[in-house]
Amino acid sequence: MRELLNNLNRLNHIYDQLDLLDFRAHKNFPLTFNKEDSKKLLPQNKRLYFSYSYLNKEKTRLTNLVLNQVIDLKAPQFKNDSTVHPQLIDKALKLKNLDQTHRETNFNLPSRNRKINKLKHLISMIEDEQINPCRGYLNQIYVILLLNNLLPLDLRKEPYRAGELLHDSNFRTKLLQFDYDRYLYQEFRPENYLKFLVYSLIHRIPDYIRSYDAREIIPTAAECGFSSMAYEIVIDGVKECFVTFKGTETNVDQKIRSRSKRFEKSVLENYRDWDYNVNSILIGSNKENRQLYVARDFLRYLNEHVASQSLIYGIGHSLGGHFVQTLQLMDDCFDAGYTLNSAPINLKLIQTVKPELFSESIWNKLFQLTGDSDGTKFITPALNSEIKKLLPHDYSEIINEYFEQDMTQVFYELPFTIWIGQKWEYNLSNWKYPFKNHPRAFLSSSEIHAYQKFFEELFNYLSTSDNSRQVVKNGWSFISARTKILRNTIGDQKTAKYFFDYSNYLYQSGLFTDQPQMVSKKFIEQNNSLFRGSLREWPFLKSLNPDIFSLATYFHVIDGAKHFLNRTPRKL
Repeated sequence: MRELLNNLNRLNHIYDQLDLLDFRAHKNFPLTFNKEDSKKLLPQNKRLYFSYSYLNKEKTRLTNLVLNQVIDLKAPQFKNDSTVHPQLIDKALKLKNLDQTHRETNFNLPSRNRKINKLKHLISMIEDEQINPCRGYLNQIYVILLLNNLLPLDLRKEPYRAGELLHDSNFRTKLLQFDYDRYLYQEFRPENYLKFLVYSLIHRIPDYIRSYDAREIIPTAAECGFSSMAYEIVIDGVKECFVTFKGTETNVDQKIRSRSKRFEKSVLENYRDWDYNVNSILIGSNKENRQLYVARDFLRYLNEHVASQSLIYGIGHSLGGHFVQTLQLMDDCFDAGYTLNSAPINLKLIQTVKPELFSESIWNKLFQLTGDSDGTKFITPALNSEIKKLLPHDYSEIINEYFEQDMTQVFYELPFTIWIGQKWEYNLSNWKYPFKNHPRAFLSSSEIHAYQKFFEELFNYLSTSDNSRQVVKNGWSFISARTKILRNTIGDQKTAKYFFDYSNYLYQSGLFTDQPQMVSKKFIEQNNSLFRGSLREWPFLKSLNPDIFSLATYFHVIDGAKHFLNRTPRKL
């Protein structure tokens, strides 16, 4: 057993190293956007490939070794429960199958053996390792061993201290990630994984764990797309409840066997989240705020059912972080909380849901401070200090952690958006990353408003969709109609300026590799095409850089964002 545990721990370490290697490869990716910078890739690629080659071979060796040891494992508990050993073998076989599938995948070398293509090739190979599913099945082996008293316990003597888990970034990110990986744990109750997770991090065994799923408790949660889990945990007499809120990420339900049905459900889930994002956060309207009402109902339920004197913590990523901040401002739901790359609070939304939160004069002062009637909206430390003075208290118990150049930072420059509590920004030293998180440096207030109106009208148009196919069809129809309007009105000076400013912002953020330039009307007349009236040169229109989309997404989601948290933050 000891040898098996040692190899399980080694395999877990290999997964961690592959995860870190994936981050290092993505960190180097901005070097591919510039020919001069790409010269630095050659030595970087050699080191990354060498590391990957070793880790990949070691993963295969340990996976095979673990499978053989699990098959040969003998324990008295197997006689008491004949299902335990087959369960262990099943999980080890799944690890073997994932490794075998990866090894059989044919990764063709790029036709042009350039430094840039090699880095892309490496990232593709690492991502094909499917680290999260591998971790899931490995964790299940640990869970089975723990539940059946096969895991030798190394308990610490010091009792658990309140907030110890909350302030552990490893615990927070693993707990948030678990919400996306729950399909891997269908055979187990969430409490089983939580018991192992707690023990693995603090070497204490919980006295009591109970989970609460918002979609099982609140009937309308699934209908509007709201997703949240709560975990009531008692350790050494300390009562805590961790409430997690999911972000707007594609969450593929692997329990659905049909690929088309999985895709349809994924589209609908994303549409519902973005419908709330646009109407409630981007605009601040009351057209689609059901998720917030459901979130408040869920917290009321928890307050009625968790043990008295329990400390309640909020943890959220992206859209989930918005709920942590918004619920705290409205209802003081949490004793403490953390968010990761959180979307902001929109004061207009809160006014529609809870107008009695502030007096009319306070509302007006807040709107004056956070609006953009003067043509600007940037929350400086001085402005944030003024906003805090108008709030009930400083909310320092809420800590918002961000990758400094995360895409959600853009939302904080929209009118009437704020953050509460502390804001910790993380970044890497001496690192180039092109995404511009301050659009106000490129766009005027009227252009920001036009951007808001576009998405408001888009989701208003999509509101008639009854299924995922209609969402896609109506979305394409709306974009096509707007493109036609753009072609017909691009000769207008205002339209041309707006389009140029949007294009320039996207170029500066790396979404286009060629800089947009104004051209003459003669050029427009000579180029009869879809973008004939764009007042832009063709190289710009053809130079879309899809890599920046995947890179920005990676640094936003938990897999990428968590690696910034071991740096020293800039605290605001």
